[in-house]
Amino acid sequence: MMLFSALLALCSPAHALELKWWGVGANIGTVAIPGKYPIALPSVAQGEVDKVKGDAEIGVRGVIYPSGSGRVFGLATLGFGTSGWGQQEFTVGWDQVIVKDEEFQLLFGAGIGAGHERFKDKGSDDYLNVNYFPIRAQLGALLRDRVRAYQIDIYGLYHIVGGQEYCLSTADTACTSGKDGGGLVAGAVYAGLGAEATIYFGDFRSKGGGGKGGGGHKGKK
Repeated sequence: MMLFSALLALCSPAHALELKWWGVGANIGTVAIPGKYPIALPSVAQGEVDKVKGDAEIGVRGVIYPSGSGRVFGLATLGFGTSGWGQQEFTVGWDQVIVKDEEFQLLFGAGIGAGHERFKDKGSDDYLNVNYFPIRAQLGALLRDRVRAYQIDIYGLYHIVGGQEYCLSTADTACTSGKDGGGLVAGAVYAGLGAEATIYFGDFRSKGGGGKGGGGHKGKK
């Protein structure tokens, strides 16, 4: 409900808002391209920590439709994969409905947020910490009924690095950050293409008249 409240605050003044639909649900996804994420690690960490293969993300997504033509979304995810890789990310953005036919919607949107990920080496405790600002664009298909909706997406991502540090496992060695190691940031490319699926629970009932996208016959039952 905290995620839903945050989305509602973005649509202030909330008391004057007549919401068409809303939903909160579970999300699962993966980065499909590149096969091993990321495209390139920073030069100081190349060969020292492992890229990720077989990654997965689970999370919570919430949506609020101020009208039938678009919606605000919020997405909070946890990522995990091989070599002890971990990720935490939160993104907010806007989806525009570009095709609408009864209970089906095709949406295109974009968002920005904040995140953190850590890459580790299988053979040691060395790790690379990355704080970043994710930018994502997505194309999704949604099918709704009265209280549920089902969505699949393909998305593109790019991470703007806010700061990163490479840390050795030896206790007496300080971490090397982007500020004191100029080569640390050089060559890093955190971008990719992925796929995800979401199931929402909420209120997707038609309100008002019929017509395409309205599903008015269901709203009268």
